[in-house]
Amino acid sequence: MHVENAREVPEYEIDPSELDFTNSVCITKGTFRIALWRGTQVAVKTLGEEVFADDDKVKAFHDELTLLEKIRHPNVVQFLGAVTQSTPMIIVTEFLPQGDLRAYMKRKCALKPVTAVKFALDIARGMNYLHEHKPEAIIHRDLEPSYVLHTPTLSS
Repeated sequence: MHVENAREVPEYEIDPSELDFTNSVCITKGTFRIALWRGTQVAVKTLGEEVFADDDKVKAFHDELTLLEKIRHPNVVQFLGAVTQSTPMIIVTEFLPQGDLRAYMKRKCALKPVTAVKFALDIARGMNYLHEHKPEAIIHRDLEPSYVLHTPTLSS
């Protein structure tokens, strides 16, 4: 991931000093945290130094970064940038403060039919975008409620 020539630094590269973890909290089991970047709350996925010995995890991180770079759709989490020229390596995406579908359903117990249809359509739109992605389809093989983020535009 590291480049020899400064001209080869990717456009998406974020200066790690711009990420403020002062009031950071975990979003998931140790992988994602909330941070501030340029005054905006973001979700941050970190690949710590202890993982660099595992080539499969480094490759998965690189593959995820390559994929996120390519996709842009309102129903898919937005990639904002990454730290790849220093450690820990980090992927920065938009943060959706309403949480995921699993947490939302725990709070609400049941979804109103109108809300369930809105969720289903938004999920289908995102999945369709990925499956129809050109030149190569992107297949999400691990779709579950904890990976579906609740957007503030949906009614409760």
